[in-house]
Amino acid sequence: MRLVLEILLPVFLLIALGAALQRGGFFGGGVVAGLNRLSYWVALPALIFSGLAESAGATADARTGYLLAVMMGTTVIVAGLGWLIAGLLGVPWSGRGTFTQAFFRGNLAFVGLPILLHLPGVQPTVVMLMLAPMMLLYNVLSVAALVASREGLRLGTGRALATEWVRNPIILASVAGGVCHWQGWVLPAALAGTLGQLCKMAVPLALVTIGAVLLTLPIGASRGRIWAVGAIAGKVVLSPLVGFAAACALGLGGVERTVILVMLACPTAVISYSMAGQLGGDEGLAAQAVVGSTLASAASLGLILAQAS
Repeated sequence: MRLVLEILLPVFLLIALGAALQRGGFFGGGVVAGLNRLSYWVALPALIFSGLAESAGATADARTGYLLAVMMGTTVIVAGLGWLIAGLLGVPWSGRGTFTQAFFRGNLAFVGLPILLHLPGVQPTVVMLMLAPMMLLYNVLSVAALVASREGLRLGTGRALATEWVRNPIILASVAGGVCHWQGWVLPAALAGTLGQLCKMAVPLALVTIGAVLLTLPIGASRGRIWAVGAIAGKVVLSPLVGFAAACALGLGGVERTVILVMLACPTAVISYSMAGQLGGDEGLAAQAVVGSTLASAASLGLILAQAS
């Protein structure tokens, strides 16, 4: 539990910093929106591309592929459940993509990875090689959900979806970084250094922006709070439960099952807020899901780590 708190506390401090700066009038008109675009189009893509490209040389075995298949299959199932539950809770069509994304998209890079790398018996190479395709799957599913929510399920939605995939900076960074990884290409020192500097600002920038936005959000009706609670519960409770059932059914146990459960119990990824804003989703719901699930995940991750020790 101490390890989880050490990872999550900086997240809350950065969100609080953004809120304090906003309350103090530090941000002028349009600054927060500009910071959000900087995070979405520059900092986060640099982080993803660099992370995948720098893992070149790591190798995978058949067992790694099996674990990845289980993780990806479970994620697709959870995403489908999220879309259906959004309808049952009465989430407006325009917000279903945001709800669904918050329901399944975990913060693997900044919460899951640090935890797994500290667990005995976990091979860092296996975790990194699972992380790369999972990030791509998250981006593809997120864009699909958000565009379907924005456009509706009608003729022409597929064309809009394809357009978003082609120009989405997160997907493009995932594909480019994946190519560098599998080809074993080494980035020039100057480029790697530049990307490294951009990567350092990605997460703090996104969290400070969320804190600034949260301070300006209206409290909302009770029904809106139910939607946020539903998305949070889906991410940190239902998602790992589905993963646990899948792992047991497939005979996975020990360290392998713990790896899957930790990845599935991670809080909603910070980037989901940026994507919701850029693709016409519900930014308020996305921000509340990020913050709420980060807090709630301390309990679920703590239980998973406790049973693994």
